[in-house]
Amino acid sequence: MTDDGPNVVVVAAEQDLTADLVVSHLGGRATVLRLDPGRLRDEIEITARYAAGHWRTALCHRGRAVSLDRHCAVYWRKPTRPDSHDLADERWRADENTTALLGLLKAQPLKVWCNDPTVVAGSRLRPTQLAAAARVGLTVPDTLFTSDPDAARAFIADHDDKVVLKALTQRHTSLVPTTRIRLSDDLDRIAGTIHYLQDLVDDRMYDARVTVVDDHVFAAAITTDGELDWRMAPDGTADYAPITMPAHVERACVAHVRDLGLTFAALDFVVTARGWWYLETNCTGEFGFVQAHTNLPIAQAIARLLVDGPVHSHTSSTAGRPARGRM
Repeated sequence: MTDDGPNVVVVAAEQDLTADLVVSHLGGRATVLRLDPGRLRDEIEITARYAAGHWRTALCHRGRAVSLDRHCAVYWRKPTRPDSHDLADERWRADENTTALLGLLKAQPLKVWCNDPTVVAGSRLRPTQLAAAARVGLTVPDTLFTSDPDAARAFIADHDDKVVLKALTQRHTSLVPTTRIRLSDDLDRIAGTIHYLQDLVDDRMYDARVTVVDDHVFAAAITTDGELDWRMAPDGTADYAPITMPAHVERACVAHVRDLGLTFAALDFVVTARGWWYLETNCTGEFGFVQAHTNLPIAQAIARLLVDGPVHSHTSSTAGRPARGRM
């Protein structure tokens, strides 16, 4: 039997502890059905029929059913990637299941997505993010994308040899940290690959991870012993603390996430005496470690969003929004 109250479909890998955290706050507030299309279990049944101009779709698991309709929310985390399977048949099955499930979800008038992966696919692109951040008034460091060694040399010289190199993808390794790049490096190796260079914000007081959930903002300061990339700090050496950010930066963060068509994102900043410098937006960013260190109620806010829906309707783009003043 289908529950008439709030329904939540959680799409995540079975060992996703962050998804577990959100699900723990959904108990008793909604009917929850969790599945991983990349490793779909036989006991999960999905049936959808298109008739009379409408889709009727039900997801069932051990006698519990969830209908995809305006009462249903979707929390799409990080399901198993089809290409992670060793066998060709397993990759095909996972790809079929993921593609079919996503199509059925997209065909429904759902209450809310957190987040729609087809929107994430465009919003995760760094050039798009940097332009969107500037559009709402966030301060963005001078940036260069180039495969031209001479252009790279000129950019680094313009910034007094204080430039960082960032990776856009991390598909072949667990982590590619932000690193320094200098005029003394072999810049000829840039040829043939587009590199992402950015002005080094070198007078930082601390890094900040800002998590936005609908119109709620949770900010944490991250302090390390001089690490350029706080993710590289040895275990137990970084300090995390909840902070109150400037109101105009907070408003810009909410506007930025909405501008990208998202209901959730984790933004990275460098904070200096001159202000807050925007670095990037993690559209499916991790937040469990922030909550563990600061007790900021991020998972509770996501659960509330999934049960109650967004405060405002979200659109995929608000291009042309007047920019606020610089931060």
